[in-house]
Amino acid sequence: MAIEIAPEKKESNIGQYLLLMISSVILLVAFAVYFYYSAMAIPAKAAEIIKLNGDLNAAGGNDIVKKEEQLLLAKKYIDDFKVLYQNNPKSSQFFESFQRWSHPRVVYSGFSFDIVAKKVTVSGNTAGFENVMEQIAILNKELGTKQAIEDYTISNIALAEMGGVSFNLDITLSPQLLK
Repeated sequence: MAIEIAPEKKESNIGQYLLLMISSVILLVAFAVYFYYSAMAIPAKAAEIIKLNGDLNAAGGNDIVKKEEQLLLAKKYIDDFKVLYQNNPKSSQFFESFQRWSHPRVVYSGFSFDIVAKKVTVSGNTAGFENVMEQIAILNKELGTKQAIEDYTISNIALAEMGGVSFNLDITLSPQLLK
């Protein structure tokens, strides 16, 4: 019995060879794409981004300067108004109080408000003398507290041509009211 020693013929496996070649080509293409983007495309896009950021900062800088100028002007106006507001008495409390003192059937016009003298002059019109008397009673009640009114004078009470009553009212205000 003789044993032959001969090299075995390997069967060529084309499928494995083809798979190896396709994998190698894909790997080479992936490296090529990576190097293209890292060496050419990414630096070009980075330079474009830097340029656009510079343009945006330049344009934004002009807007910021304009906004700062507007804000400085607004600050100047606010500071000017602040000085006026702090150095003048507050008249808003007067209007709230005047609404409380006013008779609902009396219509006031010809309003004059002298803050320095703390004096208010108004002209009033109403339907009859009864409303004038009720207005006087309201003012007397307020005068008794001395919180808002120091003195008042009603003058020139007259019958109007249309059947109503007209009068002038001078009120001297308490300094507490204008604080």
